[in-house]
Amino acid sequence: MRLKISFLVMLFLFTSIAFPSEEVKNLSLSAKGINELDIDCGAGFLKVYGREDLKEIKVEAEIVVKGGDVKKVIRKYVKLSLKKRGRSAVLVSKIDWRRSSSLFKSAVINLTVTVPKNMNLNVDDGSGSMEIKDITGDLKVNDGSGSMEIEGITGDLEVEDGSGDIKIEDIKGDVDIDDGSGTTDVRDIQGNISIKDGSGTIYVRNIDGNVTVRDGSGSININGVEKNVTILRAGSGSVNIKNVKGKVNM
Repeated sequence: MRLKISFLVMLFLFTSIAFPSEEVKNLSLSAKGINELDIDCGAGFLKVYGREDLKEIKVEAEIVVKGGDVKKVIRKYVKLSLKKRGRSAVLVSKIDWRRSSSLFKSAVINLTVTVPKNMNLNVDDGSGSMEIKDITGDLKVNDGSGSMEIEGITGDLEVEDGSGDIKIEDIKGDVDIDDGSGTTDVRDIQGNISIKDGSGTIYVRNIDGNVTVRDGSGSININGVEKNVTILRAGSGSVNIKNVKGKVNM
């Protein structure tokens, strides 16, 4: 009998570890009087999409827990809120394990956020992939790790990234990138672009303004620039530059 009970306990623990449980929470907030959304999020993917004529901010949060009870995790450890502060909205999405004695601490919150298109965004992201598209406003991103894809921004873009591949395209504004490691692929920019890169291959294509690059290691590939190209530091790796209408300074 004891052996049977022990087996059932082990089976339950194995099942909890092997198969994650999940729950979806939905948040919304009127966008009236709000011109900026601040996002402070931890582990999990983040997707933000701008929509024409939308009157509110909508958030779908998928909480996924491996090796634990998702309802207990939500009740005790999840911080999830969307609030108005002055002319800004603040979205917080985090899991605080500091008070937990649980052996298994694997959980993420996957966020899908829909906002009015003409809104500025300020994103502070921990880890996980990121996708931001179709925003008519300035965008600032501070990212720890994970791949990043940004497309269709009408405004200035500022990115500070720890690690992970970066893909940026169709930006009508200036672009400033400070990247630790990973491939950086930037194309179709109607403005100036500045890249400070630790390591990883850099691709820059179809830029209407000036291009400035400071690189630690990895190849630099630039093709199609309307104004000037300045390489402040090439580091290690090949440098390939072509189709530049202005000057090339190295």
